Amino acid sequence: MIESALTLSMGCLAAVSLCAATLCWLGVLCATKLLGQSLAATQISWSYRLLCFIPLLGAKIKRIAALSKELKQSELDHQTRYKILTENVAAAVLLHQADGTVLWGSPFTEVLTGFALSEIYKNRAEFFRTQVHEEDRELVERSLAIVGTGEPFQYRYRFYHKSGMTLWLETRTVPIFDNSLNGYIALSITLDVTANVLNQIQIEEQNRDLNEFTYMLSHDLKNPICTIKGMIGILQGSPAINGASVLSDATNYMAKAAARLEQLVSGVLELARVSATERSLEPIRLGEIVSEVVEEYKQQLDQNSAKVTTLAELPYVLGNRTQLYQVFSNLIGNAIKYRIPDRPLIISIAPEKASSRRRASVSVRDNGRGISPKNLDLVFKPFNRAGESAIDGSGVGLACVHRLVGKLGGSIDVESAEGCGTAFTLELRRAPENGR
Repeated sequence: MIESALTLSMGCLAAVSLCAATLCWLGVLCATKLLGQSLAATQISWSYRLLCFIPLLGAKIKRIAALSKELKQSELDHQTRYKILTENVAAAVLLHQADGTVLWGSPFTEVLTGFALSEIYKNRAEFFRTQVHEEDRELVERSLAIVGTGEPFQYRYRFYHKSGMTLWLETRTVPIFDNSLNGYIALSITLDVTANVLNQIQIEEQNRDLNEFTYMLSHDLKNPICTIKGMIGILQGSPAINGASVLSDATNYMAKAAARLEQLVSGVLELARVSATERSLEPIRLGEIVSEVVEEYKQQLDQNSAKVTTLAELPYVLGNRTQLYQVFSNLIGNAIKYRIPDRPLIISIAPEKASSRRRASVSVRDNGRGISPKNLDLVFKPFNRAGESAIDGSGVGLACVHRLVGKLGGSIDVESAEGCGTAFTLELRRAPENGR
């Protein structure tokens, strides 16, 4: 009985195990089938998308390749231009550190200094210090210190060429700040200005010699002129001379000639003083200068019923007060001197349109005698009088005006017609607006 029950139980357990195994196999089979279908669908979708993306990817790759080629060509072009520039420019281009240590030099550096670049690099830290003229080394050191603050600087100094010659060089140094260059370095461009400096020195020496000769000659001429005038005065006071009309006329002629000669000598001295004068420029209101000059001539203006009018506010210019006073004093004085006696003299001073915004223009017009066309070109030439010879004058006033205006960095022109008056137009350097 017990055996029969045990046999039945074992049979039932075997049947249940078989059923469970069958169900598990069927579940795995179904799951595998479903997963295979899903993977197949997914592979079809990505394959389709990949096929669609391939042409677009090819276009992008072509574009990247074209850009890369363009960049390489541009880099080659830049290198070619850089090579042409550095090998042909007539200037030494240097890269150096703040203390003057040379990092790189252009080929023309060898021509300018006489040293090969290998020699310069070998002694790169002390090269310029040893080759700069002893009297100019402090200037170069100070200039490098200024550039070290971040400001560009230009300076001129003497330099010993390898051959032993002393050159005058002019260097423009610009600071460069770049992390890729390990901080601060400087770019310097150096030119040989020896010829210009020597010419300038020669001209200055010639001008100095000429001025000294002019002063000496004028001073030596004044003494005999004074003697001649004194002797003529004695003759004119003699009863014997006064009684003889011929002798009286002769002494009067000699007196006029001596006075004329004295005027010419004074004119030479005045021109020499104008040529030698060097004064600094400062912002000046032209209206103030004109008011001072008009006040100086007030008595003469009143005596001749003359009137000076300023038509608008005069410009603010860079100039020298004394020199500008001389300019306007000469112009207004000439207008009074060459007036028409039976016509009230009117002098008008007004601003004019300048050639650029950095310039200021002003005109001085009168209604006097005017100047004939044949004499207009002689107005600014010394000792060439464009007016009437009967009117007193040495013929250097307008020549001085022309030189003074030129020293102030300006220009002066004249327009005139006989009987209709004269107009002088000055153009000067305009002072900055913030200087008002």
